[in-house]
This record gives sequence, C-alpha cells and structure tokens, in this order.
Amino acid sequence: MRNLPPLKFKNGKFKIMVVGDLHESYDTKGSGNQIKSADMTKLMVRAVSELKPDLVVFAGDNGKADDEAKMRAVISKITYPVSANDVPLAIVFGNHDRECEISLERQLELYAQEYENFYTYDAVPELTGCGNCNLLVKDSKGEKDILNLWLVDSNNLAQDREISYYDWVHDDQIKWYKETANKLKEQNGGKVIPALWFMHIPVCEEYKLLRKARFYELPDSVKGHGDWSSNNYVLAQGVEGYLGEGPCCSCINSGVFDAWKETGDVMGAFFGHDHMNDFAGYYDGILLAQCKTAGFKPYTDGCRSGVRLITLDENNIEDIQTRMYHFKQFGLKSESLGPVQRNFTDRQVMKIKAASWIAGGLTATITAAKVAKKLKQKKN
Repeated sequence: MRNLPPLKFKNGKFKIMVVGDLHESYDTKGSGNQIKSADMTKLMVRAVSELKPDLVVFAGDNGKADDEAKMRAVISKITYPVSANDVPLAIVFGNHDRECEISLERQLELYAQEYENFYTYDAVPELTGCGNCNLLVKDSKGEKDILNLWLVDSNNLAQDREISYYDWVHDDQIKWYKETANKLKEQNGGKVIPALWFMHIPVCEEYKLLRKARFYELPDSVKGHGDWSSNNYVLAQGVEGYLGEGPCCSCINSGVFDAWKETGDVMGAFFGHDHMNDFAGYYDGILLAQCKTAGFKPYTDGCRSGVRLITLDENNIEDIQTRMYHFKQFGLKSESLGPVQRNFTDRQVMKIKAASWIAGGLTATITAAKVAKKLKQKKN
C-alpha cells in the first residue's frame, strides 16, 4: 500500500461519491465520442464541485485503450474532475476493464502514476482478481479507525457459460475478507469496524429487492437476467430508485452475502454494471444499492446518467444516507443526446414506440377493413 494520508471524517461527516461505468476509451479528436466524453466530464466536474465528496469511488468498467500512452490519456481524462479538486480516489475493476490491452496490475500502476491521491492497491496479489483491498477511515480527530471500506474485484465472465454468463467473487477472496475483518476486529477491542462494500457486478440477493410483476404492471416491468429471465420484475415495496433492466448478476451465488452476515461488519454494498439501475433497498439488514452509469458512451437512460452520494455521520455511523444525482438535476444540458433522449427516460421512449406501433397497427387494420369493404361493394 502506498504511503498516503489517512482518510478521515470531516466535521463529523464522511461523503463518498460513487461513479459507475464510465466506459471511457481513447478517441481521435473531433469524433462524436468526444462530445459524449465532454458530457461525462461536465457531469463529474459539477458533481465533485457541488457535492464535495471526501472520497470518489469508480465502480468498474472505467476505461480502456490499446497501449500505455493512450491508457494514460484515458486515465487522465476520467480522473481530471477528481484530481482538479484534490479528492482521494479509489476504484474497483469491472468485466470490461479486462478488454484493455493493458493488464489490470499495470492499470493500477498507471492510475497511481497519473494521480498521486489514488488509494486502491492490491492487498494480496495472489488472490483472484486485482485491486482487492480495504481502506480504513478515521474519526474527525484522526485518532481512531471507525469505518472500513472494502474494494473487491467481482472478476470477469464465467469460464463455464453453461452455468453462468458472469463470474463471481471466489472462495479465496471471501477467505481473505473474513480473515482481514477478524484481524481488524481483534485490533478494535473485539468489536467489528462498520464497513461498506464496493464491487462492480451485483450480488444475486438484489433479486430479493424485486418482485414478480403482475399482469397490469408488465409495461413498467423489466425482464430478469440469466436464471431469472423467465419472469418480469418491478421494485418491491420499500425499495427506492429506478429499475431499468434486470440485474445482471452471476447465476452462481458465491456466498459473499452470507459472509457479510457471518462477519457482521458490512452495513451496505454498492454496485455498478447495470447502467440503467439506481435502486436501493435493504435485504436482511444490509443496504444493496445500484449506481447508474455516469457515462454517455455506453447505453444509458437519456439524461439520467448520474452519480451516487453516500453520507455517513460518525455519531450514528449505521445510518447510511444515500441518493442519486442525475445529469439534468445539476441543471446541465447534454450536447451528445438528441431531443427525445434529453427529455424522456428509456422506458418512456419504449412506451412511445409501443404506442406508435399499436396506433400504426390499428390504422393499418382499419384501412384494410375499409378497402375490403369497398371491394366487396364493387363485387356485389
């Protein structure tokens, strides 16, 4: 781990801004993608400036390039809004970060070289994945560790696509987590240090925050993914936010959620991966929260690209305050999206298209009936 200043609460508060799925890539000047990058940068600059986070976490699928020079340029672009305000930065890797020509280990080195206030490190290089680590946060006086942040690699695509499309947290990662958490507990006088978990691919338990859609709810529902694809879902009662697509978790339950319960430290877990989703709710006492994409290059939900802010109070640390801040809520105007995408959500656009299709079908049916009637009259 690099020798960096300890993270700490300020005036009793600690704020984390989560940035999901930027999918930034190296593009030639003047391309249409540059305009999309400009919208992404506009969002992040405004968010960091107004929300004033104490830490920014990139939630995976951050950026890629085909050589080191271009990768440095990509990293410089996506970290600029953070580095310009000298805010500590941490990241987790996503499945698409592996599509880069640069290894994940080298990407970590490049992040650290491009931004000195970069906190992710590879705690145990032998573990599955890259960048598995934890960050301790001290109280406002800087005297005691009162919060722990887990940054864990959810890995790539599964080797056996017959059982699951996406990979999962592996046994060695879970073992490392439990052993590390228990050591921290011993050092803390036998009490667990409250923790938050950051990872790219969501856990299977997210489907516990959903329920099967009733027939009349189907227009506002989403189809499940993988083992859940035979049903359509809506948010369960008490779950806040937006469900725009079926959670794309692994079909294999790795047991990481059960490990959180057993260890007793994780209060909430935050995920990227699903670009359209930004719902949040509690299952079995643990907050599970999605972070919608903050980018404009990947598929997104109109002008609802955004960031998630987490606010903790050192006097009541288990009371997690969190909400999404969308592009339009900052009063920003997109230059990369057309008028329909600027003013309607993805679901609204789908409804408009469906209504147009139905109206067109009805019109065609009525016209055909009139023509048939006239032909019949002529024949008679």
